[in-house]
Amino acid sequence: MDSSKLAVKFFVETPSGLKTDADFVPVFHRWIQTRAVPEHQLIDVADYAHVKDGPGTVLISHEANFHADLGGGRLGLLYTRKQPLAGNSFPQRLRETFAHALRACALLEDEESLRGRIRFRTDESVFRIYDRLHAPNTQETFNAIRGDLEEVLRDLYRSDVQVAYHSHSENLFEVTLRAPASVPVPALLERASHP
Repeated sequence: MDSSKLAVKFFVETPSGLKTDADFVPVFHRWIQTRAVPEHQLIDVADYAHVKDGPGTVLISHEANFHADLGGGRLGLLYTRKQPLAGNSFPQRLRETFAHALRACALLEDEESLRGRIRFRTDESVFRIYDRLHAPNTQETFNAIRGDLEEVLRDLYRSDVQVAYHSHSENLFEVTLRAPASVPVPALLERASHP
C-alpha cells in the first residue's frame, strides 16, 4: 500500500457534558502555543460544532489534522494524516499513525481542564484511508492491507483484534476494529512507540 493518508479514531468513553467548542478549542489553542505535539507544526483551530455529526473541533497542522470528531454521532479523537510518514513500509506507517493518535489521546486525558472528564476507550476504533486513488473502498483494498493491519494491532493489543470491513462505494475506505479489552492509552502508546 503506497498511501500515507491514514486515519485512526478512538472514541471517548463517557462523552456526556463535553462540548467540542467550549472544551477543545482552548485546549487546541494551548497546544499550538506550547508546541505540545511532537513532530507536528501546529497551525490553527477550526470549530465545526454547529455541524451535526460533523468534524467537531479541528486542530490543523502541516502534517495532520486532529479532530475532536463528532462523526457518526460519537465523540472521539480522529487523527488524519496529510503528509508522508517517515516509515518505508506500510506496517511502519500504520504503527506511526496509531502512535500519533494515541499520543494525542494521552495529551487530552492529561489536560488539566479535562482531567476526570475524558477517557478514551481502546476496545473499539475506526481506521480509514483518505486516498481513493491508492485505496478505493473495495474488497481488494481490504485484502491488500488486512494482514499488515492485523499484525500491527496484534503487537499493540497483545491479542487478536477483529477487523470488520463493510463496502460502500461512496465512502472512504474504512474498517472497524474491536479488541477483547480496552487497554489504557499509555500502555498502547508505549507499545506503538517501541515495537
